[in-house]
Amino acid sequence: MTAPLPRRASAISLCFTLLVSCAGEPPPKDETNTGRAAESNEPRHAATHVDLPREARRTILLDTARVGLEPIRAEIQATGEIKPNAYRLAHVSPRIAGKAIEVSGVLGQEVEAGESLALLDSLELGQRKSSFLQARANLEVARRNYDREARLFEEKISSEREYLEAKNDFERGEAAYQAAREALRLVGLSQADIDAIQWGTDDDRRLSYFPLVAPFAGTVIERHITIGELVSPDSKPFTIADLGTVWVLLDVYEKDLAHLREGAPVRVSVDAYPDEQFAGKVLYVSRQVDPSTRTIEARIEVGNQDGRLRPGMFARAVIGSTEADGGEVLVIPRDAVQRIRGESVVFVADQEGDFEPRKVALGREAGNEVEILSGLSEGERVVTEGAFYLKSTMLNEEMSGHEH
Repeated sequence: MTAPLPRRASAISLCFTLLVSCAGEPPPKDETNTGRAAESNEPRHAATHVDLPREARRTILLDTARVGLEPIRAEIQATGEIKPNAYRLAHVSPRIAGKAIEVSGVLGQEVEAGESLALLDSLELGQRKSSFLQARANLEVARRNYDREARLFEEKISSEREYLEAKNDFERGEAAYQAAREALRLVGLSQADIDAIQWGTDDDRRLSYFPLVAPFAGTVIERHITIGELVSPDSKPFTIADLGTVWVLLDVYEKDLAHLREGAPVRVSVDAYPDEQFAGKVLYVSRQVDPSTRTIEARIEVGNQDGRLRPGMFARAVIGSTEADGGEVLVIPRDAVQRIRGESVVFVADQEGDFEPRKVALGREAGNEVEILSGLSEGERVVTEGAFYLKSTMLNEEMSGHEH
């Protein structure tokens, strides 16, 4: 958004004479305005004045801002929740059932790719490894016998039948070996793991042991496993997330869809760091509207190398526009707007120092500014700092029976 025109005035002292019109109607004001006025189909509030207590007149200072014309870039205010980047998220589970005998992974732990999170004991894996070792031994015997028979047959010492039998035994042994090797590969063992399988360990039951490892570097964000628990392929004992980037899933109102674009810049803030904003961009806009909330989900990606943004945090976001919408419009600071009985109201300061509550219709918001569709004219001044005090004073007077 272009830099706002300077509109703030110096503090207006409450030494102004605050006229209270409690008996009768105030004199009519000149409605002529040389500036550009925003048209309204709604009647303005009756010309009333706020009666401030004597003590407030000596202590409270009010700031005002000029109603001006400016180009405005559409900005969308939205709220949502921080989530892990689902493209860098993994549920770590085994390909074969096993009993947990050691668990090393803990919540919040930073792990590297291939790092062991737990050690499982699987009877089925032990059987597959045993079958593999037997098939490998049988193949070696069949190979030596085949080589011997082939040499003897070539030297005319053994018969063709003996040679063919040895060849068939070798081919069957090779097929059995490959099948046993593939059975191990299918349960997640690497080529190096398979080649390292040997008989004669200190504890033969170790053939049934296998580690549950992290598929990539990340953070353990979920753990659902205890020692002695039977872990199956459909369970999710660990969840690993790479939190170097996170997603912010925002609920954007249907009325703002026209200004929502993929690739648009986004400023994200969270309660944990109230004075900071995190830059991101719109990655994806849902093609469906939630019928219960009338909102569209927008997915924002935000860098998080320092890890301060954590999944589950509540987030507020301002989605920007890449270009100004239309020409100049009437704008005022957002701080000037108060909500009274469900309506947007501002306090207009006149030359005599009176403050008139005025109903306004609001349009788009951009940064700390809001568009005025009706209720104000260019050049008028509205109260910014202290507007809430004027609102409270006016409501207190009404409760006390004053009519203006």
